[in-house]
Amino acid sequence: MWTLIEHNPIFRGVVTGLIAAALVDVHAFLAWKRVQDALTYNWNTAILRWAQGAVTGALAGAGLGSF
Repeated sequence: MWTLIEHNPIFRGVVTGLIAAALVDVHAFLAWKRVQDALTYNWNTAILRWAQGAVTGALAGAGLGSF
């Protein structure tokens, strides 16, 4: 069963989009110069971007936009 899921293009798109969005936010977080920057990082916005990356990846995996 897991093999069917992991080879599904939509699932692969979700994972790819999620990882890409998360990497951008992690790199932005690690670029802090002061401790205050790290403490005030907006993780709610970051998680929203991760969800958007997952949805965008799923749509790409489903073939949306490929003509």
